[in-house]
Amino acid sequence: MTAAGLRRAAGDEATLLARLHCRAWRETYRGMLPDAMVDGLGLTEAEAKWRERLAPASGHSVFVAETAAGDAVGFASGCASNEDAAPNAGLLETLYLVKAGQGSGLGRRLLATVADDLAAQGFDEMIVVVHADNPAAKFYAAMGAAELCRRERAFRGHLCPEILWRWPLPLQPAKAPV
Repeated sequence: MTAAGLRRAAGDEATLLARLHCRAWRETYRGMLPDAMVDGLGLTEAEAKWRERLAPASGHSVFVAETAAGDAVGFASGCASNEDAAPNAGLLETLYLVKAGQGSGLGRRLLATVADDLAAQGFDEMIVVVHADNPAAKFYAAMGAAELCRRERAFRGHLCPEILWRWPLPLQPAKAPV
């Protein structure tokens, strides 16, 4: 796949982002989490969340990854952290690629774009919260993140093991290939 690149999401793209989010969520978590939990994220709920995040006063920055043909295959968003473990950090809130966009370098580019955006907002570190069994945990480690802590958190009626990762900003190039 040849990637055309990344762009800032437009304010009217909640439906596009919700569809991508639901698809990537199912592709990522099917078999890792209970089916009821995976299927629990519906288009209506996701679209409402993306409308909130795309609102000008939300404090969220949202970026879309596209193929050369203009097909959206992923997204990432960042905002201020609300995590007790890193209250003054920027948060890589989401980073999802559908399977068709994986392995193309878009994940690295999305991560770096959100990191640059958070650094420009004055944050000196960025964190991300990841399900401990998600293969993305290895990606974040390879991208230079350091483990901040591990915890369990109730999410959608299930207790989920999580890892909080952190990077100093500005982001330094990863030491290991991904």
